Amino acid sequence: MVLLAPPTTNYDREEEFKVELRSVIITRSKEGATIEEIIGTGKGDHHLTTISGTLMLMCALVLFFIVPLHADDYRELTGTDLMDLFYNRTVLARYLSMIDNVWCSTDGSCGTLLWFCSTPRTKHMVHLIQQQRSPRAGRSNYRRYMPRGPLAAPVVRQDHQSSRLTGGTGMGSTLAMHGTYREAAQVQEPARPSQSSRFQSKRPSRVERYNPYSRRITGRTGGTGWRQSRSDELDYSMYGPSYHRHQLVGDDFFLAIAKWELGFSFDQGHTIDMSGLCISGLTLSEAAKRVEVAPFIADHVLVNVGTVDLLHGRAMIDLIHDFDQLVARFRERNVEPIMTTLAPIANSGGRTPMAERLLKMNEYICRTCPRTIDLWKHFVHANGTVRFECYQPGPRKVSGSIMPHVLWNKLGRQLLLGVLGNEIAAQLTTDEQWRYY
Repeated sequence: MVLLAPPTTNYDREEEFKVELRSVIITRSKEGATIEEIIGTGKGDHHLTTISGTLMLMCALVLFFIVPLHADDYRELTGTDLMDLFYNRTVLARYLSMIDNVWCSTDGSCGTLLWFCSTPRTKHMVHLIQQQRSPRAGRSNYRRYMPRGPLAAPVVRQDHQSSRLTGGTGMGSTLAMHGTYREAAQVQEPARPSQSSRFQSKRPSRVERYNPYSRRITGRTGGTGWRQSRSDELDYSMYGPSYHRHQLVGDDFFLAIAKWELGFSFDQGHTIDMSGLCISGLTLSEAAKRVEVAPFIADHVLVNVGTVDLLHGRAMIDLIHDFDQLVARFRERNVEPIMTTLAPIANSGGRTPMAERLLKMNEYICRTCPRTIDLWKHFVHANGTVRFECYQPGPRKVSGSIMPHVLWNKLGRQLLLGVLGNEIAAQLTTDEQWRYY
C-alpha cells in the first residue's frame, strides 16, 4: 500500500526522522518493537497483518502525511539502514529514549528492551492496534464450551419445566432427537429468564471468581502502564518503583512490596510479572544485564537480589562472581547502590546448606559494599530462628521461577518498609554516608 506524501520543502529533517521512527514503533504497539525490528534485522511476526487498509490510511494521515506507513521496519519504510546513521545499537537506544512520547520496557527473563510510542494525535490508533485480535484468537476451542458435569439430567429437567410453562413448544423433542452437545448448547443459548432458572446452578466465569492474590487497586491509569508519581517518588515512567526517591531493584520480595504496599502496577504485555526493575525470578546475573541496558538508573538504588540463586542451588563461588558483576554494572553507571542483605528463606529452616550459603552471602555483602542495609537481623529472633509470623503460610508459585517462594505477608512487608525508611534516614544523618547524597 503506497501513500503519496506532499512535498516537505520547509520540513525539518530531524523532526521528520523522529516521525518516521515513531511510525515504525506505533505499528508494533501490540507487543512492542525491539531494536532489531526497528533497524530491520528482526525476524519477528508482523503484528498488523490483520489491520485493514482504512486503518493504516488513518494512521498515516495522523502522522503528518509521512512516507508510506507499513507494518515493517525502518529499512523497509525508507530504504535507509539506521546503522549507517548511528554508531551502534546503544547510541540508537539512547536517541530513542530522548524522543518525545517514546518509552521502553523490558520483556521476559532475557532482558529484551521493547519500545512503545503514543502521542496525543495517535493514542486512539495505538489503542486500536493493541485491541487487534490475533488471527488464531478467532478460532473456537471446544474446551471452552466443554461442560463441567453431566448435562443430561439438568437439561432434560429444564426442558420438561419449559414445556409445561410454554405449553409444549417442542424443545424437549428437539433434545430427544439431537443427542450431541453442540445441539444442546444451541438450544440452551436463547433461553429466556423464567422459573426454570432456579433449577440451574450458575457458575461464575473464571474472570469473576474470587482470588485472594488478584486484589484490585483503583485510581490507576490503564493502557500503557503510566502512573502519576507522588512527591516522594521518582518518575515512574523512567525509573519504575521507588521508595523515598530510591529506585527499587529486586525479585519477587521487592515486587510484592511495590505492588501491594507502594501501589505500583505490573508492566503490561509480559509473561513474567514485573514492575520496572522489580522482576519475578530475578537472579544476580540477570540483574546485572538489566542494569547494563536500562536507559535510566537513579542516583540512589535499593537492591535486594540473590534469593532466587540460592533457591536454585547455585554454588557459593558463582554467587560471589555474579554479585561482583552486578555491583560493577552499577559503578559503571556512576552509582553506588545500597545493597541489602538477604532475609531468611522460610522454605529452608535450620542449619541447611542453603541457610549456610545465605549467611556467607550476607557476610560478603557487608564486607565488600560501603552502603548496606541488614535485613536479615530483622527477620530472625534473638536465637537466630526465623520469624515465621512475617511470612505467608506456605510456598506459592511465581511467574519468573520454577522454585516455589514463601513471600512476606502484610506484617513482613510493613516491617521491611519501616526498616528501609529508618536506614535511609540514618544514612542521611551520618557523616560517612552523607557524601553519597
